[in-house]
Amino acid sequence: MLCIIAYPDKSFQASLQGLKVWWTIIFPALLPFLILSEMLKAYGWVHGIGILLDSFMRTLFRLPGIGGWAWSVGWTAGYPAGAEAVVRLRRDNELSRLEAERLLDLTHAASPIFMIAVVGVGFLQQAELGLVIAVVHWVSSLSMMVIVRWAGAFHPAAERLPIRRTAPDAPKPLWKRMLQAMELAHRQDGRAFGRLLGDSVTSSVQTLMMIGGYIMMFSVIVQVLRLAVPQEFGTYVLNGLFEVNLGAYSLGSAAFHSPLFQTALIGAVIAWSGISTHLQVHSLTRGTDLRYSRFFLMRLLHAGSAFLLTFVLWHPLHSLLRLAPLEQAAFRLLNAKNRLEEAPSSWIQSIAGLASAPAWLQSLTLVPILCILLLIGMAVSLFIGRWKRI
Repeated sequence: MLCIIAYPDKSFQASLQGLKVWWTIIFPALLPFLILSEMLKAYGWVHGIGILLDSFMRTLFRLPGIGGWAWSVGWTAGYPAGAEAVVRLRRDNELSRLEAERLLDLTHAASPIFMIAVVGVGFLQQAELGLVIAVVHWVSSLSMMVIVRWAGAFHPAAERLPIRRTAPDAPKPLWKRMLQAMELAHRQDGRAFGRLLGDSVTSSVQTLMMIGGYIMMFSVIVQVLRLAVPQEFGTYVLNGLFEVNLGAYSLGSAAFHSPLFQTALIGAVIAWSGISTHLQVHSLTRGTDLRYSRFFLMRLLHAGSAFLLTFVLWHPLHSLLRLAPLEQAAFRLLNAKNRLEEAPSSWIQSIAGLASAPAWLQSLTLVPILCILLLIGMAVSLFIGRWKRI
């Protein structure tokens, strides 16, 4: 408080910067996904997807199939959209506490647009490095969940979760059980389209207003702490500890002798996601029985595993993507007319243009990714279900 009074101009600028980030990036990127999630859940699509993904989710993560939708939303829209989806499922008693906590750990991930376009292109000036960070981010999250899943097998008392079925036990075709689950869920909701749309918009805007308040608050806190600690320490540690966007930017714009070490640090910061995002998740889970202590420990585990896996996967991914030496720019950044100059003919470079695109356009590009993830999960789930019946 004293620092805010002593430096009102810097505090105001920091708050204004946080507001700009929220209004130009967070709000338009997350609003469509939050509204869509609420409406699809009311119309029963989430329950239908749960029937299709049940075999896959239970075999790999010991989670019900209905969590597949929250997983897809979390991995495409980025945090804290996954937490919002998990909380809604828990409040509707679709998940037990342990299942919801596991699903929260799985769905808490950064958006691929943020990792590839913003960090890779905007901060590191190489889109391939953003893809490396994204692959390590996802692999470390999956490996962490698989380890936790198999570790739970040695504690059967804690794993005795009731298997809830959204369709009768009669041997019906999968598509009939899916349609029956969708019809039942929509009938139980009972809201007309107009009321549902209004409720979805209101709930989503309230959630985003809360997120915006946290972003502005932590922008001021980081700026105030910078005045009280040495600049070198504050630039890297404070930014990475409190806010993921500021942390990734400060590390990406710094001069490191080892690009591998720099990439590993950025991957750890993105996996940690910052105390600002932690408090956003904590505020979303308020009113439920989900434990923040478990979420905090899993974020530490995710950050550590992402840091170590970067060293393990660096050379294989380096060879796979055929990265050029980091001393030579693989392509030039956007010029004054927002066009790529002398970019090599590689499919990954097409992602670079998203760095300058409006946030609403970036969010629309995630819809095909969401559909692909759901289709892959459905195909694997169908294969597992048929294999179990053989």
